Amino acid sequence: MNNNNLEKQIRELGKANIQELPPLLRSRQDSIYASLATIVQDPVEKEKKKKKRIYPKIAAAVSAAIVLSVMLTAVYPPTLANALKQLPWIGGIFERADDIGLQAAQRLGLITRPNSSDTHDGITLSAEEAVFDGNRLAFSVKREGEGLDGKLTGVTIGADGKPFLGKGSIMSAEVLIDGVSMEEFSDGHWEAVPFLTWMEGKEQSTAIFQLVDSSNLGITKPFPDQFELTVTLLLNGIDTPYILEIPARKVTENSIVVPDMRAQAEGWSLTLQKLEYSPLTTRLLLNIEQETDGDYADFNTLGFEVTDEQGLVLENISQKALLSSNRSQDLNLLVEPFEKHPNMLTIRGYLYEFEDPKSKSGAFKTDSSGNPVKHYIDGLEINVLVK
Repeated sequence: MNNNNLEKQIRELGKANIQELPPLLRSRQDSIYASLATIVQDPVEKEKKKKKRIYPKIAAAVSAAIVLSVMLTAVYPPTLANALKQLPWIGGIFERADDIGLQAAQRLGLITRPNSSDTHDGITLSAEEAVFDGNRLAFSVKREGEGLDGKLTGVTIGADGKPFLGKGSIMSAEVLIDGVSMEEFSDGHWEAVPFLTWMEGKEQSTAIFQLVDSSNLGITKPFPDQFELTVTLLLNGIDTPYILEIPARKVTENSIVVPDMRAQAEGWSLTLQKLEYSPLTTRLLLNIEQETDGDYADFNTLGFEVTDEQGLVLENISQKALLSSNRSQDLNLLVEPFEKHPNMLTIRGYLYEFEDPKSKSGAFKTDSSGNPVKHYIDGLEINVLVK
């Protein structure tokens, strides 16, 4: 429901059902909403060892607000009580995401409100937030409607334990930049085409989408500093596609370093050609070469980890590789931004291990937590100073 319409409905219902709250309840209501107004301005508390953020003050205030809404239900008529239940959660979709770049964008006031929505068969999709730093365009989408029993993204596990794709779940998505398809934008080079990806937000009716520029690879055109993104979404059980318009405008001044640093070890050569960072992302252009005759399939087991000087791993957002020969590959690597500006970043190369150690394909070997086992290549490491 549109917040303005909701506020209007509450005011009208209040006029039609004038009932005075008991003084104690009125005082409690005023104090809760006053605390909410100040809490949402507090900076995000950061945890050193984990990426997940905890908002104890907000959680307590929201819990109090929920209790208050239950109390109001007893005072006000059912129509107003139902409207109160539709009040939005504290904070935006970005703010609650496990993505420190999106949290920073919210905190620094970098996000925009696309004000775009589409409705079919009683189900509405609306673009809620967007942010663009020249490397990554991210935007959030919210779904509203009746009779929705599944997630907006992916399958839902039913009461019987079986997965199903619910009505209103995303089936496919296509995008245009200023009316031009990604294939045309990439001049037909499918291996470098930017792909739209998405993941579930904190609520099953929300999703976060992202589109990553891959022009570092030297084939595709870079994203313009300002453009209109047209998103066409097809939802399960609904024949008519949804169309959302997302205005994108670069809102950061990125720092760019061209160190051209190189490391060699165990038959591999790694060169850091470019480093770019903003409050939203850290972007690296790497070149990897096999110094001995090998198989290009070896590149499938090669990965890179970026850490700050405290050893904190910057989580991977996106990577796109382009083979220039059987022995050389360019890699556009996008990782999350620094939480605290470091003096140095470290890029380390590693090889994934397969379950079958004699194979170069198949399932990766995993540890007790289900994560792929990494074999770090001793010496294939670059330390770069950050301005």
